[in-house]
Amino acid sequence: MRFAPPPLWERAELRAVAGETLRPGGFELTDRAADFIGAVPGWRVLDVGAGLGATVARLRARYGVRAWGVEPSADQLDRAKGAPGLVRARGDRLPFLPETFDALFCECVFSLFDDRPGGLTEFHRVLRPGGFLVLSDLCAVGCPVGDGASCADRAAPLAETDRLVREGGFTVRLLEDHGAHLRDLAARLVWTAGEAASDCNRDLGYFLMIAQKQGAD
Repeated sequence: MRFAPPPLWERAELRAVAGETLRPGGFELTDRAADFIGAVPGWRVLDVGAGLGATVARLRARYGVRAWGVEPSADQLDRAKGAPGLVRARGDRLPFLPETFDALFCECVFSLFDDRPGGLTEFHRVLRPGGFLVLSDLCAVGCPVGDGASCADRAAPLAETDRLVREGGFTVRLLEDHGAHLRDLAARLVWTAGEAASDCNRDLGYFLMIAQKQGAD
C-alpha cells in the first residue's frame, strides 16, 4: 500500500530551509505588516494557521501584543511542544467572540481554505471595527484555483483574492509583490531537497495584503 507524503509544511525539508516560520520571507513580512498597522502593547492579535507558533512568539516578544494562534494540525501542535497561546481550531470556525481582536494574521495559509468566503466571514466577525487583516500567500499567475492538496495547487489569482477581501467587508490598505521571497525559498529547497521543492517551483507569485475592517470610527 502506498501512502501519500505529508504536505510540504509538515516536512523536515521545509523546516531546514525556512525555519520555524515555514514560509517565504520568514519574519520580514510579519514585521512589515505589524509596523504598517501600528501594532502596540496591549493589542489582541490572532494568527490563523499558526503552525509551530513562530508568529505568535514573534508578535509577543517584539511588539508586546497579546497574541494567540489557531492551528488545525495535531502534528504541528505536537511539534510546537506546548508553545503558549496556541489552540487547535480551524480558521473558518474560530472559537472566539465577535470583535475580539485588533488584528488577524493569516500567513501562507489562506490558499488552503476550502471555503474562502466563509473564512473571510469569520475573520470579519472576530475583528473589531477598524481592525486589520494581514494576508500573505501564494498567488497563481493567470490560472484558476486548483483542487490539489498543496498551497501551490490551490493558489488563486491575486485579483480573485482581492475581490473576495473587498466583498467580505474590508478595505485594502496595502498590496505588495514579494515574489522574490518565494523564488529564493524554492531555490533553497531544490538545493536541499530536490523533488520536495516541487510545490514551490511553479509559475506562482507571493503577496502581502493588509486590509481594514470597515466601520472604524
